[in-house]
Amino acid sequence: MTHRILIAAFCVLAVAGCSRKGPPEGTVAVVGNRWIDTTELNRSYVLQPLWKRGQTRLESYLTQVSELITQKLYAQEAESRGLDRDSLMQGYLGFIKQKEMIKGLYRREIREKVQIGDAEVRQMYERMKKKVDFSYVYARDSARCAEYLGALKKAQPPVPGDSSVRFGTKESATIGMVAPELEPVVFDGRLNDVQGPIRVGNGYIAVKITGGEKQVMLSENDLLLQRQKIERLISDRKMDSLSSHYVAGLMWDKDLRLNGPVFWGVADEFARRVQEAHVDPQQMQTVYVTSDELRLLGSDLKMTGNAIVATYRDGTLTVRELLEVLSNMPGSLRPRVRTPQNLKDAIGGIVRNRYLLKEAERQGLADDPEVLREYAMQRDEALANAYYASRRGELNVTPEEVEAFKKRSPVSEEQVFFKMNMSVLARDAKIDSILKSELPALKTRQEIRCDTVKIRAMISSPDEVLRENPVRLFLRELFM
Repeated sequence: MTHRILIAAFCVLAVAGCSRKGPPEGTVAVVGNRWIDTTELNRSYVLQPLWKRGQTRLESYLTQVSELITQKLYAQEAESRGLDRDSLMQGYLGFIKQKEMIKGLYRREIREKVQIGDAEVRQMYERMKKKVDFSYVYARDSARCAEYLGALKKAQPPVPGDSSVRFGTKESATIGMVAPELEPVVFDGRLNDVQGPIRVGNGYIAVKITGGEKQVMLSENDLLLQRQKIERLISDRKMDSLSSHYVAGLMWDKDLRLNGPVFWGVADEFARRVQEAHVDPQQMQTVYVTSDELRLLGSDLKMTGNAIVATYRDGTLTVRELLEVLSNMPGSLRPRVRTPQNLKDAIGGIVRNRYLLKEAERQGLADDPEVLREYAMQRDEALANAYYASRRGELNVTPEEVEAFKKRSPVSEEQVFFKMNMSVLARDAKIDSILKSELPALKTRQEIRCDTVKIRAMISSPDEVLRENPVRLFLRELFM
């Protein structure tokens, strides 16, 4: 009960006209010169939930707003300490802004041009209701594939003379289990149909329909429920095709070339320094090159930093610029760079992004409202993390504090494998306690208002008591 009262007292109802000038429609809280809208609240609620079983649904949202308010306070404290002016932070934030501008260009040039007809949705819905068995022959060459079309009609196809031809079968295939190019043949074909060769990937395939099943009753209500999922699937495929065509058109005359001697020297250093990919404990975020490895590479390649590793029609890419671009990226967005082919692909992506950014700037996307909103959310998160790291770095723990922490810690020293880790955990616990005690005073420095009426209106069944703890989701962003 006390917990509920504290949340209600913290999120005081905002009255009309009390917010600072500037907060957009959909704002649910104002924190100094920051605001929180429904988009950020919903995203935080799903991806970084701190609410618990036993709260009402409204209380769970107020808990999440409280956490976001703390983040905004820490972000403003980071600014007051000048952490936003640190060169590494400026490089990181610059990359985030450029990334969101390129994504804004993608939305404008690709996503908004995708059109989906009702017939496409119905066709995909019918295909999704089928499970199909088929046999196939695959070959790198279309003529070789065509040679074996007749063999597909036999119960036991002959053994190919070499490994360039492969026979196989697939049972109960559904949408998503075969290449999109094969879907019309597999899911619209009739029993015993043989079709091909069809271009798929780096080769050709021919298939024979051997069986399957179809849900006889197709419901309009079910179609209505599935429509959003189907439209997303069709839209994603069309966007992939449109984006590939758009980028190819943008880059076709740019004459991107590697400077062979410099490239191979850099590739050798990358192969020596960069180890296997690092994966987080949740097996979600993969880091292909760490910040420590890039720092070592910066030292290794310092003498050749101004050397040109690639040229293109409108400019050059130096070794130093290559390392800076990779260093400014969040670890999870860095491309593979361990092999020469990896490095070549990464350089191509960097040059491509320069042209995409230039086009985004030309179209005024630096001031696009959606770009600015996305950037602001990620900027505040980065600054809040920097504030936490800065305060933690100022802190030391004594041996006595470590021993006291061990006695109350739910984690045993054996569970963390290294004795040193108990000191790390003790430091984390100490800084968390200090920051929690400082939070009330921090709140008095900024105007904080929270519109509980708007939050209540945005959720269904606000008084329902939650029976389950949240399931934490991990979202991986793809960029390069």
